[in-house]
Amino acid sequence: MAKLTDPQQAEEAAQRLLNDRMDYVRRAITARGALDEAREALKEAEKNDVQAFQAAVNNGGWTAEELRKIGLAAPEKVQRVQRRRKATQTTSDTPAESAQDGGGTEPEQ
Repeated sequence: MAKLTDPQQAEEAAQRLLNDRMDYVRRAITARGALDEAREALKEAEKNDVQAFQAAVNNGGWTAEELRKIGLAAPEKVQRVQRRRKATQTTSDTPAESAQDGGGTEPEQ
C-alpha cells in the first residue's frame, strides 16, 4: 500500500472504504423492509383466508367437515380458536361437575 501524504487522498480512500461498508447496511435495510412488507402481506392473506373460510361455513351452508373432505382444511387461526373454545368449555364444565359430586375436596378413604 502506498503511503499517503496528501490529506485529501487519505480522506478519499477512507470514504471509498466507508462506501463499501455502507453498501452492506443499505442491502440489510432493503432486505428488512422487504421482509416487513412480506409479513404484512402474509397477515392480510391469512385474515382474508379466515374470513373466506368462515363465510363459506356461516353463509355458504358448508360445514367445516365438508370443506375438509374436499381438501379445504380450516385455517390455522380458526383451528386454534376452536381448540381453545373446546378447552375452555371442558375446563368450565369441570368445576360444575365437581360441585355436583360434592366438590371433590374430601380425601378418599
